[in-house]
This record gives sequence, C-alpha cells and structure tokens, in this order.
Amino acid sequence: MKFYDKEIYNRNEKIKAVIVIIIPFLIGFIVGCFTMNIEAQAKINDLNKLVEEKENKINEQYVELDSLRETIYMYNIYGK
Repeated sequence: MKFYDKEIYNRNEKIKAVIVIIIPFLIGFIVGCFTMNIEAQAKINDLNKLVEEKENKINEQYVELDSLRETIYMYNIYGK
C-alpha cells in the first residue's frame, strides 16, 4: 500500500518547475556571455587592423615628409 502526501508532491512539483526554469536560463546566460565575448574579440580585431593601416599610412607620410625636407635642404645649399 502506497501513502500519498499532497504536500510533498506539490513541493516536488514546484522544485521541478523551478529547476526547469533555472537550467535553460543558465544555459542561455552562458551562451550569451560566450557570444558577446566572441563579438567583442571580432570588433577588437577589426579595430587593430584599422590602427595598423593608419600607422602604416602615417609612417609612409613621415618618409615622404622627411624626403621633402631633405630635398628642400639640398636645394637651399646647392641652389638651382
């Protein structure tokens, strides 16, 4: 013969319902954190590429300016 306790059964059902809600929430939260991290890393990589391009352009312009300064200096020393 089985004894049936409504209070214990109701408590167990509430616990199961809470677990069913919490587990998917935690899984979704963890997946969201990983996704945000991946997106942030991709954005950082894009910004690093942009910085490298700008640095290369600045370096090229510096070489051109230095060459122009040297040309002007030589022109002033040796004349036309």
